[in-house]
Amino acid sequence: MKRLLLFALILFLTFLKPGDLKAQNMQDYCYVPPSVGNTAQPNVMLLIDVSGSMSWCAYNPGTYGHPGFYTGCCWDPKGCGNTYTGKEEGYFDPNKVYRWTDFCNTGSYRGGCWVETTGTPSPCPGGLNFTFIGPYYYLYVDKNKIYSGSCLNFLIMTRIDLVRWALTGGTLASCPTGVNVNNPPINRCDPESYGTPGDQTSCDSYGCVLKPYLAVDPYNPYLSYFSSIFGNFTVKVPWSRIYDALLFKLKNLSLKPRMGVMFFSDYGIRSNASVYIGDFVTSINDYDVQHPYKNTITHVNVEDPQGGTPTAPALWDTYNYFAQQKPVYGGLSPQSGQDDVYKNPMYQCFDTNNDGMCQGNEFQLVPCAKNFVILLTDGQWNVGGNPADVTCSIDTGFEQYSADPVVPAYWLHKKGFTNKITGIYSYVEAIYGIGLFLGGTGAQSLKNVAMYGSFDRSKQWPDSLSGYPNGECYVDDCSYYTGDFGKGSGCTSLPPSSPDWDANGDGVPDTFFAASNAAQIKDAIYNAILDILRRASSGSTVATLTGRANTSQLVIQPYFLPRYSQGTQTYSWLGFLRAFWVDVWANLREDTIVNKVLNLLSPLVDKVFQLVFNSNTQQTTAYLVSDVNSCTLDSTKAFKDLVPVMDAGCYLANTDPSSRNIYYNKNGTLTAFTTSEASYLQTVWATDSTTAQNIINYVRGQDISGYRSRTLNVGDFCSYTGITGIKTWKLGDIINSSPAVAGSDALNNYHFKYNDVSYAQYVYSSTYKNRPTIVAVGANDGMLHIFRVGSVVSTGDPNNPVALVNSPTDNNNNLVGQEVFAFIPQNALPYLKWYGDSNYCHIPTVDYRVLIFDAYIGGQWRTLLLGAMGFGGKAITTNTTYSSSIFVLDLTDWLNNNLSGTPKLLWERSLPDRTLTLSFPAVAKVGNNWYVLAGTGPSGLSSNGETYSSNTSIYVFNLADGSLYKQISIKVPGVSGLAVGDIAVVDINNDYSDEYAYFGVYGVKSSGGVYGALYRLDLSSWNLSQAFDFGNSPAPVFAAPTFTKDEYGNLWVFFGTGKYLTSADKVITYNNYLIGFKDPLTSTVRLTDLTDVTSYSSLTVSVISSTQMCVCDTSGCSNRTVVTDAYGTVPPTPSVGWYINLGNSEAIISQSAVFGGTLNSLSLVLPQDVCSFSGSSNLYSVFYKTGTPYPRPTVLSPNAVVNNQVQREISLGTGTPPLGNPFQITSSGGEQFQSYAQISTGVILRLQQQTAEGYGGRFLLWIEK
Repeated sequence: MKRLLLFALILFLTFLKPGDLKAQNMQDYCYVPPSVGNTAQPNVMLLIDVSGSMSWCAYNPGTYGHPGFYTGCCWDPKGCGNTYTGKEEGYFDPNKVYRWTDFCNTGSYRGGCWVETTGTPSPCPGGLNFTFIGPYYYLYVDKNKIYSGSCLNFLIMTRIDLVRWALTGGTLASCPTGVNVNNPPINRCDPESYGTPGDQTSCDSYGCVLKPYLAVDPYNPYLSYFSSIFGNFTVKVPWSRIYDALLFKLKNLSLKPRMGVMFFSDYGIRSNASVYIGDFVTSINDYDVQHPYKNTITHVNVEDPQGGTPTAPALWDTYNYFAQQKPVYGGLSPQSGQDDVYKNPMYQCFDTNNDGMCQGNEFQLVPCAKNFVILLTDGQWNVGGNPADVTCSIDTGFEQYSADPVVPAYWLHKKGFTNKITGIYSYVEAIYGIGLFLGGTGAQSLKNVAMYGSFDRSKQWPDSLSGYPNGECYVDDCSYYTGDFGKGSGCTSLPPSSPDWDANGDGVPDTFFAASNAAQIKDAIYNAILDILRRASSGSTVATLTGRANTSQLVIQPYFLPRYSQGTQTYSWLGFLRAFWVDVWANLREDTIVNKVLNLLSPLVDKVFQLVFNSNTQQTTAYLVSDVNSCTLDSTKAFKDLVPVMDAGCYLANTDPSSRNIYYNKNGTLTAFTTSEASYLQTVWATDSTTAQNIINYVRGQDISGYRSRTLNVGDFCSYTGITGIKTWKLGDIINSSPAVAGSDALNNYHFKYNDVSYAQYVYSSTYKNRPTIVAVGANDGMLHIFRVGSVVSTGDPNNPVALVNSPTDNNNNLVGQEVFAFIPQNALPYLKWYGDSNYCHIPTVDYRVLIFDAYIGGQWRTLLLGAMGFGGKAITTNTTYSSSIFVLDLTDWLNNNLSGTPKLLWERSLPDRTLTLSFPAVAKVGNNWYVLAGTGPSGLSSNGETYSSNTSIYVFNLADGSLYKQISIKVPGVSGLAVGDIAVVDINNDYSDEYAYFGVYGVKSSGGVYGALYRLDLSSWNLSQAFDFGNSPAPVFAAPTFTKDEYGNLWVFFGTGKYLTSADKVITYNNYLIGFKDPLTSTVRLTDLTDVTSYSSLTVSVISSTQMCVCDTSGCSNRTVVTDAYGTVPPTPSVGWYINLGNSEAIISQSAVFGGTLNSLSLVLPQDVCSFSGSSNLYSVFYKTGTPYPRPTVLSPNAVVNNQVQREISLGTGTPPLGNPFQITSSGGEQFQSYAQISTGVILRLQQQTAEGYGGRFLLWIEK
């Protein structure tokens, strides 16, 4: 089976106009962004054997020739040959002494019980006393003596008692037990009910009265022949004994497993006794935040043993439950509609309103939750097939109804299942087999079940096996029915120890536990749950997005797959880079005809598509539209199956590793990254020459035996190109790197904005106009990759208007998508040692945005690439110290020579403080000098948050050579650690020289809590001042601000607050803001100076006109009504500025954009479920002066005007906004324009917008010169 695991996308938009490394621990450098994944509560199904043998006495069973043999308990006071040790654990405290009292009224219980006392206990008898009063035998212990608790456990405890003791503390005397009990009373069976309304438990302030299985039970007539009227076995225990049970301990964990339970005996599952995962029984009202296991506790306490051991039917119906198929053996019924969604384990309830209960709208799909089974059984399986019958052969019912539990164990774990309701494939991570008092063939069978249910899924079968166990032998517990014959798991030895199922090498499956007393049972379950939590908290990843660059008629999307399964293999961290057409109406089109020509006329037409994220399937789907005017849906397809016009990943997969042009910075010199460099690089990696050569070859794209495999059938992604077969996928994951594009069009607007004649001569020269178009992007394979995009050229045919060719001077298209150059920064080298590690945990390297621009340095215009390692490069020491760096490449001559040769490395610099380069640098022109500005970043990132430097600075580097020109310290009293956000520069006077740089800061106060502020740096004096102060309500400022000037010459500054760097940022304890203010430049503006416009979430208008727009969503495609014009009253402009309080569940991590009087800002709404692709995004679109909606809608969307109310913000759906600037405005003519945005699910948002009245075409983007 081929499938996508935890699939998400990253994209960027572009529009093409015609220490000693030996001592280092890899785990110290692992980092997965919070938008890539989280840990979901695991689903755990308990399967508890309640066959007749579970009623046998645990420590003192009956033996042949002694009374009670056939009942499983010793009824002979002289003993049955079992040894009393004095350490027996159970309902009775083994270290206490007990006496009987006839007056033990506790809660609802009326009667006698054993209570703790003092004194010397009587010798422990060898067995229970009994007497016969026809037709029943009555058991008893002499109530006139005192006994140790261990003695009473030895005499009384049955196997089912010990399971109950481990899980629930024991069955309450008030609890009516029985077989297949329907709807047992929680208020009598769960001790947590004590003190609550309707409490009928046998509990009081001291503790509870418990009844062992053998005790008198007036509610259960089946057990009267085991009962005692002369003595009794009930016992009163303190609360400490009750709450020491596992299910009470689990509810206090931060990551709680979601439990369910099924009981099996006779011919299958007890149909009335099961509990759905999530502790549901009959309705969503069963949900209880405070008592998440109350139904599980109740049913464990209620169900009594009886019947045979149908282990395989139990596992088959567990398979049916996870697959949401009808049960065959009495198991749990599947979901049938929205009213019983609780029956589906893929859905979890989130108490969003914190009322401790669950409403239907609080259920969310959680397909990333991992599934587990804990199987507790005390005997050899002896029932199976369909219909179930007595058997001990694997052949009975083989394969789908095989009587051998090893077969459904394999199906659950390896074959997996598709949830019938959601259509999502999943599997059980591990089956834990806990053998209770097992030996012989029963133990052998359970070991096989554990092995087949938990081995390494990258293999087809455990170890070197090639099928199911099929040995034959005489088996236990089957001789009466089958003539001693058995075949399968109970008769087949395990293979020699193998790490895929026996990591510790002891010859026993890691998920098998043997238990023959209470403590061992409890420890076994506890260890299984610990392993479940370990597995549940690892490997849960989804993707996030990348940024975008500036070009036209193509949209370029990078994305990655953290996990991808193909057959039995799972691959990790695969990167992709693809391009699609954008037609003259701004529709996205695939290259359906596969000819790299934009075909618009049917039948040879490149189909229009819209991308839609389905929150139920957690997949992004392409909806192809055959007629945009009528909005007719043609078909749908998976995102990966769209036909791109350029595919860099597939081209690279088909490239010989030896032919790649990969270079690295070797002490300032661009050097080919080949095995000839092994002698130097082995000192960086602290390894030998052979290993160094292997690392080099692996990074180049050659898979090495024993390394993490990337070799797969590329036809899954590339079949439309004709590239198929087994090849190594070479492109690493692209997460936080925003690609940049350069080609034959001017990169900047100096010739228009400043009338710079020299720049006009440069960009209009023939060498510039004949440049091929390239795209540069960083990846976590340690490289900055540069690919040939090709050039969009006119064809002269209106039905097929443009084509994508190699370059303006080469009309072929065979090189489109080719990797033409790759660069490894020197500071990325040390981490490459771990890139091929079989246990690779994801280490960022070149993981940030890229900027390509033109600048005048060295007396001439040059085209330069500025990159940063960003999240990559946490400081490490090997032969020297390496850390996150900034680098500049000169692309000029290389581009002018049609990509012949290599770019030139100008410089690479780590920050002097060795922090991460997360403060994306700004390029500033001050007078005739060009600088790069960067700031101190965090020193490290983990799931718990960032670590900060106590010395924070702005660093000013000379653009030409990277030399440090100036360092400006930032000191804030009462702040213990601080980092700098993205930097933006502004040319206020429009004089071709930047006057100020603005940036936010984020960190922690010495007294605790977050800190944030906005600073301005005067670039003429290099004096630093605080531009904005939050006062007593600080918030972190990560994103760069943006600017515009009003008609009076006031400089308006706009920024949002928030950060999203680690999982700790998913829980916000502070308020975030969207802010706009007039900066006086000479003083600090405070939050209290601004007008709070939070309440202005909508504006009442009168609609003038509307139109129809084609919109696709999960329900299909249709034309929707969109308001295009309206009138109303604009609120007055605040004197200083305004702010919107976003509260503590929303953050702004991207730069805002101003155009035509409209401020656009994307906010991140934090995820509400752990599988979400980092929550959702909102678009705020407001009039820049007031922060309120504008009467004429600035966004043309069906959701922009609701009931004559213009909305301030609209939801863009699931997905995280990117870091940096998420907007690409493609038209500035007239009053309407196209604004493209992007979110992490891969959905490209084409926002049709219009300016505020009188503001058409007004757009100041201050970063451009």
